[in-house]
Amino acid sequence: MKYYFKNELKRALFGKNAIISFSITLGILIAAFMKEFGFESIKYISQYPTFDAIDALLIVMSSNIVIVFPLLATIIFSDSYLQEKESGFTKFIYTRMPLKKYVSIKVIVNSISSALVAGASSLFMLIFLVVAVGIRNPQIASYTNNINGPLSYLLDSRDTRLIYALIIILLFSIAYMVTATLALGISAWVKNRYLVLITPFFYYIFCGTIVERLGINRIFDFHLARVISLKRSMTTLPNVVIYPLLIFIVGVALFYIGVVIKNEKDL
Repeated sequence: MKYYFKNELKRALFGKNAIISFSITLGILIAAFMKEFGFESIKYISQYPTFDAIDALLIVMSSNIVIVFPLLATIIFSDSYLQEKESGFTKFIYTRMPLKKYVSIKVIVNSISSALVAGASSLFMLIFLVVAVGIRNPQIASYTNNINGPLSYLLDSRDTRLIYALIIILLFSIAYMVTATLALGISAWVKNRYLVLITPFFYYIFCGTIVERLGINRIFDFHLARVISLKRSMTTLPNVVIYPLLIFIVGVALFYIGVVIKNEKDL
């Protein structure tokens, strides 16, 4: 079991899809920086008194990445179960491992790999910005003065601004993780791998459009990107904790029921 777990984790982290997802994620963040500032402006903005690395990171993290991240999260490892089932490899695994252990390993590996891809790419961007631009006195910083969501008080001190940025990166990683878990759960019920990969994206768009127009998000925000951004004053800490956890639980439940309860080894 330990060997299988290590092998799966290695396959997920160093596989082609993980590398593609990491490269695109980092590429989008770099492109956003280029669009907003450009490398030629680094020297200027590094001396600008009302701007620092945390301002830049929050701007970059609000770029096109908030639109495409559900797709980048699911391509990493979420369709691995469906691929193994189609190839007949699951029947081989089921003879050597209990179904519940197989489910646990799949969920854990899928979660770790997706979170690490998001965390590594955004952390790389933060390190670059801190080195290039630096962190300044928040009393004269401009962009973050407009943020009044939960934990925004961390932006009031130079000593805690970096902590706030790390929390944003953590939430970004969690968003990748729960989206990938939802896709993994869907893979136990849908036989088309492309539907597995895009269904969470359509759910994400649905929550940002139809659910938004119905006014439901004013009661409990289902717009995941907005929840993890911590920018909106109406976003509460329970919302930040409960909603990603809810998506994760639904994904795990779907996968467990689809693989164990349905007893798919007999299909």
